[in-house]
Amino acid sequence: MADVQLEKGYTKIANEILERMALTKLSPIQYRLIFVIWRYTYGFNRKEHSFSLNFLSEATQYDKRQLQRELVKLEQRKIILQKVQPGKPRIISFNKNYDEWLDEETLGNSTIGKVTNGKTTIGNSTKGTLGNSTKGTFGNPTNQEINNINKNLNKDDDISKPNPFVEFENAFGYLPPPTLLDEFNYWIDKSQFIEPEAIICEVIKRARLQLPRNPSSYVSKILKDLHNLGLFTLDAVKEYNQKFDQKTKQRTGKTKVVVTEKHGRDIPDDFVFDINAGEDWP
Repeated sequence: MADVQLEKGYTKIANEILERMALTKLSPIQYRLIFVIWRYTYGFNRKEHSFSLNFLSEATQYDKRQLQRELVKLEQRKIILQKVQPGKPRIISFNKNYDEWLDEETLGNSTIGKVTNGKTTIGNSTKGTLGNSTKGTFGNPTNQEINNINKNLNKDDDISKPNPFVEFENAFGYLPPPTLLDEFNYWIDKSQFIEPEAIICEVIKRARLQLPRNPSSYVSKILKDLHNLGLFTLDAVKEYNQKFDQKTKQRTGKTKVVVTEKHGRDIPDDFVFDINAGEDWP
């Protein structure tokens, strides 16, 4: 029998948030992510912290790619906030302002009724210590335990791996819209692309250079064209792009000759201009 005691540690969550979560439609994996985020932020009396995909995968028993997609969805609905930068661990925080949360289907204002009872805020510890646990427990962890947990949260995350969601946001300044997000998921999970994430990122980088009016439609069309051409590896895509660029350069690099209409006779080569010619000076 599990020996669950508050003295061993607990996480402070406002009742208002729990009531709101009961009214919010989330997928099972999204609920698991929320629980883990709460556990390692509010559970340590902090508002945000860095999380590696490896750690989240171990904590939820879900695949990293699936977790990555669900994190994007939670961020689009403004239930969580993420700070993702190339070469650095992602920083995640829970957005307790549920008035900002968006509905799953419309990504507009949520139609779920507002919960008004209770004014308790999250994360602000009341008088007393957090958990009053014995040495070595999560309720009142030692500095060494906190350091070890922080290392586990960030370890082994392959931050250099291509990330289409982050790449798109870095390129155009906003997250992929839901339709494009669904397409990314299809290319990653169900297409014949051998390196889907890398190929999508390559397309996004080239799209950024073109400055399209509608980046989502542009990226979507290019991905479909590449797949229809049977270019399923990153090397094949890069080779195709290189040949395309060479043809474009040859076509646009030719000197344009403009022929204008001739008027009058040509001036003879041996003609010498004399400013005094025809003048009868005294």
